[in-house]
Amino acid sequence: MDLKQLKKVIKIFESSSLSELEIEEGKTRFRLTKGRKEKGAIAERRSVSIIEDKRIEEKQRKRKKEKEGKQFFSVNSPLVGTFYRSPSPEEEPFAEAGDRVEVGDTLCIIEAMKVMNEITSDVEGKIKEIMVKNGHPVEYDQELFLIEEGE
Repeated sequence: MDLKQLKKVIKIFESSSLSELEIEEGKTRFRLTKGRKEKGAIAERRSVSIIEDKRIEEKQRKRKKEKEGKQFFSVNSPLVGTFYRSPSPEEEPFAEAGDRVEVGDTLCIIEAMKVMNEITSDVEGKIKEIMVKNGHPVEYDQELFLIEEGE
């Protein structure tokens, strides 16, 4: 690579959103990195985190329902997969209708691509209804449980 080509690559790299670029041509190797101040990176991560927190809060508000003067919270699937109520076929289910749950209690497992993903409760309350049968497939954002808050 000649100097003229290298200058073009550097100019393109500077105007891109890439933070690192490595080019190897024969025995020559170039590595370009854009220096970021740590404070900026931390601030960027925080702003992304705040945006995610707001999205989660918004989603939770949408999932709250009111029936017969009572507050209900819908636990929806965060991914596509297979719904399992217990850690293995021989073991008891994590939760049954009528059970009291706390924030962070495991409600079920959703298997996706051989990975077991625990689904936990975001609210404290009593499970009113389990909407999916054990071993059945679930879609993204499908309702899994209905929890009566504060019950």
